[in-house]
Amino acid sequence: MQVEQDVDAVEWMRARWAEHGEPSPSHFAAMASVMRAAAVMSEAVEQRLKKLKLNRTGYLVLITLQMAPNNERPLGQLSRQLLVHPTTVTLLVDQLEKPKLVTRLAHPTDRRTVLARLTPKGLKVTQEASASLAEIGFGVGDIDAATADRIVADLRTMRRSIGDLR
Repeated sequence: MQVEQDVDAVEWMRARWAEHGEPSPSHFAAMASVMRAAAVMSEAVEQRLKKLKLNRTGYLVLITLQMAPNNERPLGQLSRQLLVHPTTVTLLVDQLEKPKLVTRLAHPTDRRTVLARLTPKGLKVTQEASASLAEIGFGVGDIDAATADRIVADLRTMRRSIGDLR
C-alpha cells in the first residue's frame, strides 16, 4: 500500500500500528514524530552549515565555546555537554583547528586538562552560521515563538521522563 503525498506519514503509521494491536500507539507516534522532525531539521541545518564548511556537531562545539566564559571549555566538558565520545570531541577540535576556528591551550591550574578556545575567526564564522540558521528558523521553519516555546517545554517534559534532566 502506498502512502499518499498529503497524508502525514506519522499518523498513517500510528493508525496501522493501532490496527495491528501493537502497544502504545501514541508513544510510538511521539517517537516517530520526534525522530522524523529531527532528521528533517538536521538536514536543513547541515545544508546551511555546509556552505560555511561546518557540520552540525562542529557548529555545536563553536556555539558552546561562544557562550562559555573566555570562549573556552575543557575538552571533557565539551564531550559531556554535547553527548559525544571524548574521541569525537578531539577529532572535532582537530578539524576546527585546521581553519583556525579554535585553538587548544593548557589549563592554567590542571596540567591534565586541555582547553579549546574559540579564535576571533571562529567567533566570526560562528556568528555567520547562527545568522544563516536563523534565516531558516534553526531548522524548525517559520513557527512563531510561542509554538517554539511550547515545543521546548513539551520536549523538556519528555527529556525529564527519559532521564536527560533531573
